Parts: sequence; structure tokens; C-alpha cells
Amino acid sequence: MKNWILIIGIATIAYSCGTENTDGLAELKERKDSLKSLYDDIAEQIAVIDQQIKAADTTARLPLVTLNNVEVKPFNHFVEVQGAVETGGNALIYPETPGTVIAILVKEGSTVNKGDVIMKLDADVLQSTLTEVETQYNLAKDIYEKQERLWKDKIGSEVQYLQAKNNKEALEQKMKTIKQQVGMYVIKAPISGVVDEIMPKVGEAAMPGMPVARVINYSETYIKADVSEKYVGVLKEGTLVNVKFSTLGQEFQTKVKRVADFINPSNRSFKIYIDLANIKADLRPNLLADISVRDFALDTAVVLPSSVIQQDRNGNDYVYIIENNSNQNRVKKVVVKVGASYQNETVIIDGLKGNEQYIDKGSRSVQEGDVVEVKK
Repeated sequence: MKNWILIIGIATIAYSCGTENTDGLAELKERKDSLKSLYDDIAEQIAVIDQQIKAADTTARLPLVTLNNVEVKPFNHFVEVQGAVETGGNALIYPETPGTVIAILVKEGSTVNKGDVIMKLDADVLQSTLTEVETQYNLAKDIYEKQERLWKDKIGSEVQYLQAKNNKEALEQKMKTIKQQVGMYVIKAPISGVVDEIMPKVGEAAMPGMPVARVINYSETYIKADVSEKYVGVLKEGTLVNVKFSTLGQEFQTKVKRVADFINPSNRSFKIYIDLANIKADLRPNLLADISVRDFALDTAVVLPSSVIQQDRNGNDYVYIIENNSNQNRVKKVVVKVGASYQNETVIIDGLKGNEQYIDKGSRSVQEGDVVEVKK
């Protein structure tokens, strides 16, 4: 009844304000303040009545929440980047001279050593020239040896001796050059490894600038990735790494093998090399990998799901925990200081000890002081 009297009083004053347009500014402000005072008084009384109704209404349902234990456990933070698989060698082989393929001595998938012959090109013309020059050389060598003996016995002229010597040496050099040219028609493996691909077939032409084979060395396999320069000094040799190959559906744990010193000025990053020597998987050059490199770790930390941490209008981070008073589960707001976060987990630096229970589901629909029902 009292509330109705107050409401009627407010309405009367409001009506008076509307009819007395000739009142002075000071009087209008005074009436406004009076109305605000009445409004605050009514709001306060309504809040008290709501609490009394809530306490007296046995049929009212309490907010339903679920609880979880604050965890104390190790915490790891990772830097996530992408990288690609590289090997100790990935060599495309090009012919040094044009020619027709006359023989392929290996198969795709074969293991070869450095210097092994992979294929041969037709060198019949050069081979014939070499045979001819060898014949000329043998004759020039015999003549030179006879002239040398005669010259030692003071027989014949020095000019004849020098001509024979020059002719022999010229043919010797020519023969050496032709042999080198013939060798260019024999294509060899530049590195040891596995023959991954052979491009031409026997009878097809091979040309300089067009690859004829690829050899891959799998003896040293690693991942190379670019990392932001802000992690200089943080990521080091031996740092823990999680590697995921999405296309293979496999995950591995390994370590950083090497950290490059050079910072690329175009993207402000440096390279890290991740060891794959002990990983058994079908790894191939340029295979993409999702990499998580650990940059921060705590042996023990108070950890909460990031989703339960809220922020008030003052910018304070807080969580709701439960206190049991008089057999009632009452909500309590706890302001916390947060640290690093990773994969929906956040370190709590201050505010919680680790022996509390926090409101998990339902934390967005309650406030401090509410009595709640806990779902088991």
C-alpha cells in the first residue's frame, strides 16, 4: 500500500512539473532532485521486497550450475607455425650436352652412390673421333721417341726433335679433351640417395636445361620453418617440438636441431631446423607440417579453462567459486591475475590456491551472493 502511495505522489509531482511551466530553473532542478530521491527510495524498497519474496517462495527454482576443481598441474605454452620437410639432398640431374638416350642403367626407387652411372647418351661420333686421334697419337708418340733417341746420339736436327715432341703433345691434349667430351655423354649421380624419378625414355632426346632424373638423399631429413624474431633467445637447440603431419594423420614429438642466426629483413623472421632422424614415417620433400614449438613451461601452475574467466566493467578478471554456508551453495566472486594462455587453458598467477571449486557451466547466469543448486 505504501508503494502505491509513493507512486501516486511521483505522478502528482510529475503532473505539477508539466503544468507549472512558468517556474524558475532553480525550482525545476529542486523538483528533479526530489523525484530522483523518491525513485531511488522506491528502487531500494523493491529490491528488499524481491529478496523477501525469494526467501519466502519455497516453489522458486535455484539457478543450476556445475562445479569443477581448480587444477594444479604442469603448463606448457607453444608457438604454432608451419614448415616443410627437407632432406640432405634433392638433386635434379641435367645433361651437360645434347644427345639421344641410349641406355638407362637404374630404375626409379633404386639406391645409388655418388658417381654411379644413371644413363648414357649417344656419343658415337665423338667416340670415332677419339679412336682416330688415339691412332694419330700412337704414331706421333713412336716418332717422338725415335727422334728423342737420335737427338741424344747427336743424330738429326733439333728442329725435327722439337716438331715431333710438339706434335705428340698436341695430340695428347686433343685426346684428353675429346675424352672429357665423351664423358659428358655419361650421366652420373651427383649425390648418394634414391632415384626418385627418371624423365626420358631410351631413344628420346636429352637437352641441357631439361632434367633427366632426380636423386633424393633421405639420410638427413628435417623440417625448416620461419619463426618471428620476437622469439630470438627463447627458442634454442633442444627445445621441445610437437610435429603434426595432417596428410599422414600422424603426430610426433621431437626437438629443435638448429636455430639460424640470420634474421630475414623482409618478414622479420629467422629459421629453425627440426630433427626428424628418429621419426618413422613416409616423409617426402616439401611435405607440409604443423609445428608447435614450446616457448614457455611451468612445472606446477594453477590452471583454469579460459572460458570460465570473466571480466567486469573495471577490467578485472574474475571467476565464480562456491562457498557452502548453512548448507547453502553461495556464489562468490574471486578476482584473479591471469598469465599465459594456450588451447583454452590459462595460468592463474594470483587469486586462487588450487583447492577451490569453480563454477563451470552456468557461470554466465549467476552473480555474487546467489544461492545455487549444484548439479551432480
